Amino acid sequence: MTKLLEIRDRMIRIYGKYESYLYPVVKFVLALIVFQTINSRIGYMQRISTLPIALILALLCAILPNYAMVWLAALVVLLDLYVLSLEAALTALVLFAVILLVYFRFAPKDGIAVVLTPICFILRIPYIMPIGCGLLRQVYSVIAVVCGTIVYFFLDGIHQNEATLLAVPTDVDAETALASKFDISVDQLLNNREMFLFVAVFVVTAAVVYLVRRLEVEHAWTLAIISGELIQIAGLFVGYTVLNISGKTLWLLLGNIFSMLIAFGLEFVFMNLDYDRAERVQFEDDEYYYYVKAVPKKLMTTKEVTVKRFGNTANMGRRIERRETALSEEQELNSRRVIARELDADEDDNLLK
Repeated sequence: MTKLLEIRDRMIRIYGKYESYLYPVVKFVLALIVFQTINSRIGYMQRISTLPIALILALLCAILPNYAMVWLAALVVLLDLYVLSLEAALTALVLFAVILLVYFRFAPKDGIAVVLTPICFILRIPYIMPIGCGLLRQVYSVIAVVCGTIVYFFLDGIHQNEATLLAVPTDVDAETALASKFDISVDQLLNNREMFLFVAVFVVTAAVVYLVRRLEVEHAWTLAIISGELIQIAGLFVGYTVLNISGKTLWLLLGNIFSMLIAFGLEFVFMNLDYDRAERVQFEDDEYYYYVKAVPKKLMTTKEVTVKRFGNTANMGRRIERRETALSEEQELNSRRVIARELDADEDDNLLK
């Protein structure tokens, strides 16, 4: 544990020192992952679904504010869906317009959560997102997670039905095919019961985690993480049973286990407290008495080492080069005075003689 604390404190100091350089790099890497994921999943427009274009867009996201990543990702998705199907693109345009309005109204600073949630779904660990928001952000930050969840299920449904959406209708059934494509696009939003299940469970989880981690009890973050994981496992398992969705129980358990490990990592970095050294403090002012419980963080303090040099000095502390083999009588006297001062000793006659 001591070694881990040393590594953590060293990383925090490095990040604090070079934050202005490291944060754009982190945004660049995240944006590159986002655009490459879009290209691999729904990269229907070949002109923009290339690595050089992804690098350019990621570079723009690195130097622009966080919400620029949301705008650019939405634009790339719309262009890809336009090549796939005009009906799917129009449905996505309406969806993104609503999401952006809700996002900028309630959670304008959580743009990274919007784009990170679909990636976590692809990695099968979306359960970390509501827990992370409950631990590190305000409870309304779950709105960004909800937006990312809706986007993921919509695009996943479009990907699964791409063969139908790519079909070119004949003159006879053109009108029927057009209606069918709209139905497929809209069904991914209105009739996706699994999406609504995840949204409901994520909202409840984020609210519970937020409330528990603010309780005035020891190990509140640990209790919040465990509570959130249990709610997600129980809620989704019951939901799968009611909706007759099979084949996802194993990944539900594994995903929550990995998410819990990540959540404990967040606790270690941001709220690793030493409850053994907790203190209760009481003080007062003209109107109130204050009772405060102070719990220190676990930190590794670096010892400051003071090096003192003795001897081989003269002229009141000036360092004498080693090539000087002999000192004058005045230099020898000054050197002894420096030694006496460093040792906090009295310059008596015995030392100076």
